[in-house]
Amino acid sequence: MKKFRVVLSIALLMIGMVGCAGAGDYEIELINGFKVMRTSAECVHIGSHEYNYDEVLIPHLANYEEGEYVIQVGHDNTRYIIAKTNLDNYYLLDTKEVIVHGPFTEEKFIQVKENAKISENVILKDLDEYEKVR
Repeated sequence: MKKFRVVLSIALLMIGMVGCAGAGDYEIELINGFKVMRTSAECVHIGSHEYNYDEVLIPHLANYEEGEYVIQVGHDNTRYIIAKTNLDNYYLLDTKEVIVHGPFTEEKFIQVKENAKISENVILKDLDEYEKVR
């Protein structure tokens, strides 16, 4: 009986570790070295290991710290990344000039996207539609 309890305790401990922090972390490769990085359920952002987060981060650092996170993303083949967050804010990242524009309302975002001449083929997709690297 004592051995059974020990084995059961170890099994339960191992099962509990499956849900530990970091188990669901991933990265999604975008373009020009930028990635979607998930470090917890509510810490999902776009950044690059090449740039300081104070310079380039979607959402912006202050909003990220207050619980805003990326839920949808899209990009063209060479220059632009678009994103939507859980707070219905929209962002545009120019990876050539390395400038984040936003947050925007949906209406303003559509206008900014058109002004930047971003193709209508560049659409926002849920993160689940992308291949993830763990």
